Amino acid sequence: MAIAKNARELPYNAQAEQAVLGSALLSRECLYSVFSMLNEEDFFLGKHQLLYRAIKNLFDKQTPVDVLTVTEELMNMKELETVGGVEYLQQCSDAMVALSSIDYYINIVNDQAVLRRLIQSCRDIDTSYLNDEITDVNEFVLNSEKTIKDAVEKRRVEGFKKAKEVAENVKLTIETPKEMKADGVTGLTTGFDRLNDITQGFQPGDMIIVAARPSVGKTALALNFAYRSANRTNRPVAIFSLEMPAEALIKRLIGVDSSVSLTKITTGNLVGIDRAKVATAIDKIGHLPIFIDDSPNGKLMDIIAKSRKLQAEQPDLGLIIVDYLGLITTGGSSKSSDSRQEEVRKTSLALKALARELEVPIIVVSQLSRDVEKRGENKRPILSDLRDSGSIEQDADVVMLLYREDYYKNSKAPGAANAAGNKKLGHLSSSERFEMVKEQKERITGEPMGGDVSYVEVNVAKNRNGQTGNAYLFFYKSFGRFDEPSEEWLKQMKEINENSGN
Repeated sequence: MAIAKNARELPYNAQAEQAVLGSALLSRECLYSVFSMLNEEDFFLGKHQLLYRAIKNLFDKQTPVDVLTVTEELMNMKELETVGGVEYLQQCSDAMVALSSIDYYINIVNDQAVLRRLIQSCRDIDTSYLNDEITDVNEFVLNSEKTIKDAVEKRRVEGFKKAKEVAENVKLTIETPKEMKADGVTGLTTGFDRLNDITQGFQPGDMIIVAARPSVGKTALALNFAYRSANRTNRPVAIFSLEMPAEALIKRLIGVDSSVSLTKITTGNLVGIDRAKVATAIDKIGHLPIFIDDSPNGKLMDIIAKSRKLQAEQPDLGLIIVDYLGLITTGGSSKSSDSRQEEVRKTSLALKALARELEVPIIVVSQLSRDVEKRGENKRPILSDLRDSGSIEQDADVVMLLYREDYYKNSKAPGAANAAGNKKLGHLSSSERFEMVKEQKERITGEPMGGDVSYVEVNVAKNRNGQTGNAYLFFYKSFGRFDEPSEEWLKQMKEINENSGN
């Protein structure tokens, strides 16, 4: 190993660089290893960078690589004397090592290059601190962190793994299945049985997209995920609310727990049992491990930094929710459609990387494009309706698309159920069938379902590591709560569907 002569000299190993290049000159097998694991800038000495470039030029042109051809290429580059002439090429050839040892010398060169980049990055950060005006300390720290991360990103390249070794690891995994939680899932519970059946819960490292048109209930569903997860597992949940203040979110969570109208909670118009329910809910919500950041105009780097900090403070962090994707900024200034798509692409990639880094599922709320509205009768969303960028669909591990028929059709108008009853069952929409069962239940129990209830279809349209399918939920819009239909309810809906011939 080369040792720096003074504190300011960057580390390098001239002998290792020479051995690697000499091996590439004389052995095609070594050549493949060198090009797959090193770049020109990984060599410290300028003459070694030029020699690497000449060899690479020949390789790219599919010209044989040897001392003569490299000499000619360096002459064409007008750099033969710079590298030390033919004599130095011969020295490199004499330094050649065996194929079995080449990876060892490549790793020496690579390690020294990583150290140099790390040291230089720290020096650049120090220079910036001394000479530049720091208007935002958080931004300076985040940029410094990114500089260091980029510097050490290219560490040793691992070799191929043999199929036999991987198969043995898989065998161990199969023979020792993942621990099933109380909800019968391998990940973090969604809080809903049917969604658990489809997804096996929210898996560590996954990015989950919850998408719908405005006012369909995507934020409400994300909050229900947060509430049910924190309540059932007592694991911390982080919520980044870019659109709504923390107080409004807490009021919604109180509505979810108490089943009291959000209007009453907001106005304080509470009497009797409602006041008691809200008081109980406030106490319960206050004890849940839910952490809310409601900073407006949320910056991507802030979300990343705050998530890392929270996990450091709360190692058992179970879930992160970002509401919503369209409001996250990456620092770009252009407002063109192209730049917005690029911003969404960067955000999507970064959030996915964050989920993997922290090994925590991240739910990202997203809007659907207006193309949904332009379709005919069937306005159920599809993956291509995800707004701004196809990269969302590509990066996401799970995509949930929400559909509410009453969002498009006024099925709650007086006489809607009677009108449905006058149609042939085969012509009934899912919303009309829901109204029929709802009317039957209210007639039997003598009590209204209340809460301005809607029937919501949650389509798990993408699930990278599992099945896809639909889950059906009741959405009580008045207090923002989602609930699963009972077995009895599903049975009645099934009977209606069977009688309709669908």
